[in-house]
Formats: sequence, C-alpha cells, structure tokens
Amino acid sequence: MTVYLLFIDGVGLGEKASYNPWYTEPTPGIHNILGSPLVREAAGRVSTEVLLLSTDACLGVEGLPQSATGQATIFTGRNAPQAMGEHQSGLPFRRLREWVQRENLYLRAAVLGWRATFANAYTEEYFHLPKTKRGWVSVSTAAIQSSGQPLRMLDDLLEGNAVYHDLTRWTLAKRRPEVEVIRPEKAAQDLLNIGVKQDLVVHEFFLSDLAGHRQDRELIAKVIQDYDRFLKEVIQRIGSEDTVVLVSDHGNSEDFRFRTHTAAPVPTLVMGRSVEKAIQFTSSRETWDLTGITPLLLHLLSDVGKTKG
Repeated sequence: MTVYLLFIDGVGLGEKASYNPWYTEPTPGIHNILGSPLVREAAGRVSTEVLLLSTDACLGVEGLPQSATGQATIFTGRNAPQAMGEHQSGLPFRRLREWVQRENLYLRAAVLGWRATFANAYTEEYFHLPKTKRGWVSVSTAAIQSSGQPLRMLDDLLEGNAVYHDLTRWTLAKRRPEVEVIRPEKAAQDLLNIGVKQDLVVHEFFLSDLAGHRQDRELIAKVIQDYDRFLKEVIQRIGSEDTVVLVSDHGNSEDFRFRTHTAAPVPTLVMGRSVEKAIQFTSSRETWDLTGITPLLLHLLSDVGKTKG
C-alpha cells in the first residue's frame, strides 16, 4: 500500500463561470473521476472510490491565505497563520521555516516507521542561487531537508526516479538541451514507480499559482491539460491498495478576475483504496481545513503493515 500526496498550488474550488478556467477548459480526466469539473458545486461528492471535500484555507486568520503559511499548515498539521499571527506569502521567513523543520509530515512518518519521500527533482543550479544559499527555500524543500534524506537530482529525473515540478520537464528543457520533454502520462508512471518502495510519496506542482498571478490564459490551459492527463494516468494505474490525496494551499487560478489569491475553499480530493477510511476520519472532525491533511495522511498510513524494502 502506498499513499500519494499531490500538492497543487493555487487552486480553489470555484464557480461554474467564464472566469474559472478549471470550469471552462476541458478536463476529461477529472470528469471521469468526479463526474464533473473541479468546481465548488462538486464538493461533497462521495462514493466508495472518490471523496471531494471543501477545505477552509483561511484558518480563522484575517486576510487572504498565502503560500508560505498555507503550505506549512499542510505539511505539519498545525495552524501556521495562527502561530505566525498572519498569512505569510512566498518563501517562508526563518521563524516559519524553523517551525516547519521541527515537526512535519516526513518526521512524523519516520517516527511511526513509514518511508516517506518527496518525488520532485532539483538541479545543481538551484542550490547555487543566492537566495537558496541564504536559506530561502520553499516549505516543501525545508520539510524534506529536515528529514536528512538525500534530495532527488537531475540524474534521478533522467533515470525516471523523480518527477519535475512541471510534470513534462518543458521548463527545464528550455535551458538544458540534454533534457527531453515527456508526456504527462510518463510523469505519472515515474511517480508510481517511486511509490513501489515507499509508503508515502509527495509531489508539488506550482505552475497553477503562477498562471493565476499572471492571468496567463495560454499557460493555465497548458497547466490544466497536463495536470488532468497526469491525474487520470495516476488514478488508472495505482495499485488496488493505494490511495491518492490531492490538495491545494489557497485559491487563485480558479478566478481570473483577480491576480491575487482568493478566499475560496480549496479541494481535498481523496481517490482509491482508503476513501471509506478517509470519510470516517474527516466526518469525525467538527470542521475541515488544511490542518487536517497531515493527520489524514498519517491515519491512512496506519493501514501499512511495515515499511517496504
């Protein structure tokens, strides 16, 4: 059994409206899963194989939810904006970064005897950037670094042992001629291959948030098409005992009327073997927000008998 966490940045549950590309763009993969586009109206959709929950990303703190604190909440199960006294955007400041590094999903999984990994690939150039050298890294990077396990690099990517943040490697291929663009389906297959020896596999996709900030219709169309194909392939190929949990940190790309984030609820989409267990867990909580993601994942992992060799 493997649990997959698919974190997709900046996707709220929006309306069935012309300003919501997640409604206007074709998403046959998502439609096959949900029976509808990824919109607010679909929340509450429950079956033995699919659960879609409307998830509060504001977390009781005034202002629009932001990436640093939203992601910190997802990866720790603790209310980061409440702890920091505000929603914090972009890369986490030192205080928030250290807060994430002290306790997060990877560390908690390890204590319980489960193998958890971050599937995303890094390049050497990333670690030579001035901001990276100063410690300015994403929440997801800070969390996996705290585990002490090696990061996946370009060689891993080219061997199929990692997945790039854009899925098809097209942004990387622009500056690295040795890198070929792949299909989203190949990225999905690589992700699932990583899961063969892992109990929990995490992947982060952030171009959705970038497209929303830029209000770039061409980019968001590509983002939606690629991610839809990727997700469809993942769901079609996961093992009979596997579960996929998809979540976002805040709204943005679902409403092209604004360049800013939105206060829209975000999706928690659970697919696969442990949906009934997820239904029982989520229904036992008084409210459902981003603080529930790490506890949900750990709860689903409790079905794992032992770590994989």
